[in-house]
This record gives sequence, structure tokens and C-alpha cells, in this order.
Amino acid sequence: MTTGDESARLAQLNEDYDELLAQMGDQIGPYPDAGIDGFLSHFIISLEILQGPAAGQSVMFTMPPAVQTVSRSAPFRYRSGGDHSVQIPLPASCTLPSTIRESDFINRPDGFFQEGRETVWMQILNLDARAEVDALGPVRIILGETLKREYPDVFQPSLGVAQSLGPRRGGFPAKLFFNPYALIETPAGAFRAIHGTLAYGRITSFPPIGTPVSICDCIPLESVEEVRRTGSLHSVDESIEPFARLVALSHPIDVAMQIPGEEAFLHVERRIELAGPSPRQG
Repeated sequence: MTTGDESARLAQLNEDYDELLAQMGDQIGPYPDAGIDGFLSHFIISLEILQGPAAGQSVMFTMPPAVQTVSRSAPFRYRSGGDHSVQIPLPASCTLPSTIRESDFINRPDGFFQEGRETVWMQILNLDARAEVDALGPVRIILGETLKREYPDVFQPSLGVAQSLGPRRGGFPAKLFFNPYALIETPAGAFRAIHGTLAYGRITSFPPIGTPVSICDCIPLESVEEVRRTGSLHSVDESIEPFARLVALSHPIDVAMQIPGEEAFLHVERRIELAGPSPRQG
């Protein structure tokens, strides 16, 4: 039995909790089941050129929104040891791998592979972002299915991890990172950007609309011609001198598309087809 004082303290705690939810919003909830998200996102970039006549110059630009799709696994409790793997849903016409293995992650940031935390693994299915940049000309960033289709020898999947902040309850709120395996096409050449981590702030939904996101370190841009010449298609070769580096990059998720995953993937494919050839192919 509780005393009058204990009952009063419990009532006050409940009142304080209700007030906190009213002020902050109830952002605590379970992860959804496995699925595919379609949304609009855009890039904000600061680029420093390291080679050629323009060496030492920096270029800053914001790209228009582009449509993107991401597949995510069913939530699971992460357990260390061995090469853990999960399945993700894929659209019927998608040729990307449907299994994500722990060994597939290029980078493993601290704090994201914690024992017992409820976790979701993700793969970017497709993205083709384009812009006309005053100092560079036409710029295109591709990941996922488009990268595999146009540069099959260079392709690797772009993977991400969401992990719950709470050790027991699981679900949202969570933290999120991506290892984007991107290729950037410019009039000066095609460049691989694979050495970076995109870290998102506290997320409360999939997709994490409006969540702060930024790279964690500078990302070197390696010439695809050099990558092919050295045979380092799926590995890091320290002998490659980067043409440029990304000194700042944000990739905010702007708004969800109100169409289901399979249809969203086909929507992205149609937009890419209608956009025509890339700057280097046209």
C-alpha cells in the first residue's frame, strides 16, 4: 500500500511527465516493420579543389531537391560476434543485393553497433541529383541502382544504421548514420566519394525529415580513372591523390512522397530516364 505522501509524489511525477510531453512532443514509439521509403532530399556542399590550375579554390553550392528511395530491414536486437546479416525488401525491378552483412559496412562509427540495442539496417536504392553550378558546370551525384547500372565495376552499396537511444525500450528516438558510396560526375571527370560518414541527429521517424545531418570528416574525391588504373575498385588505395575534397556536406531529407515503396522506386527510375544522359555521357 502507498502512503499519502507517496501517492502525492506519484501524482506530481505523472503531472510533470504529461507537461514534458506537451512541451516536447511524444516522440517515443516503436520502429515500423521492414519497408521502403521514398522522399525528396538535397545536397549542400563546400568543395575544395586540390589539383590542376584551380588548385586551392573552393566552391560552395546547393543542389535542387531530388527524389530518393531507401530500403530498411525489420528491427532487430544487435548482437556482436560473427558476420551478422539481415534481409531488406526490394522492388521487383531492383537489382541491388537484398542481404546486408556486417562486413559490408565500409565505416563503423563509434556507438552504432552496441550490444542489445534495437537496430535497423538500411540501403539507399536510388538517387540521381543534378545541378548547374556556376564555377563547375553540370554536376551529378548518383548512388544505388543508377550507380550500379552506369558504373558496374565501381559500384558498392550505400548502407546505413539506425540504433535506439534507449537500451531497453527500443524504437524511437534513435541515432542514424549512412556510409554513402557515391559517384560525382563533373565536366572535369567522374569522382568516387566513399570515405565518409553522414551522421544524423536524433531521429523520430523513417524517413527522418528535417533532422540535422552532416559529414563527420573531409571526404576525398578520387578520379574513377585512377581507381580503375590502380585496380582499387572495392578498396582504399592511399597512393591515389584526390582531385578534390568535400570539406562540408549536408544532405537534409525534405519531405516524404505519398506513394508506396515499389511505386516510389519506379517514380525515381522514370525521372532519371526523362532527365536524359549525364553530363559526361551526353
